[in-house]
Amino acid sequence: MVKVNAQIKLYKSGRHTPFFTGYRPLFNFIDEMKTSGRIKLIDRKEFHPGEEGNVEILFLNRKYLGDDFGVGKVFFFGEGSKFLGEGRVVEILE
Repeated sequence: MVKVNAQIKLYKSGRHTPFFTGYRPLFNFIDEMKTSGRIKLIDRKEFHPGEEGNVEILFLNRKYLGDDFGVGKVFFFGEGSKFLGEGRVVEILE
């Protein structure tokens, strides 16, 4: 397992409702490869479209995060084939 602190931005378009701790979108670190991760909100109860903030994300398998995974790595997340937001790894916690 890999847990990170990340700065994310949820786009205004695409999703019309907020998400909460436990949200499990698909993450894209490698072209043509998606992996699931679980978001934990740090400083709020809900994350609304158009907002930016820090979250913790837990990934079950390191190999789907790419060979260049590390602090500063940019990623996209969404549901199905539609990207709903983007982020950047700020800190690797475990």
